[in-house]
Amino acid sequence: MLTFTQAAERLVAEEHVRSMGPEGLRKLARTDPEWPLAEGDYGTVAGARTIPYELVVKYIKTRSKRPGRGPSKPKDEPPTEA
Repeated sequence: MLTFTQAAERLVAEEHVRSMGPEGLRKLARTDPEWPLAEGDYGTVAGARTIPYELVVKYIKTRSKRPGRGPSKPKDEPPTEA
């Protein structure tokens, strides 16, 4: 069981996602109908909610991805005159 902060950091460190912060993970938990955890699946340590990391990894690997902001695209360079 990890906190949202620890889980987000580990997802990035283990390269399951390119970037993820704890608030992004919390938003998925609040809004994604595919989120695998029910209210009773969370724990608490020192006032922080904890989640089973293995279930979160399985969710991240199998979730249907929706359009997001995505990576920044390089700007087209103006043509050079010869």
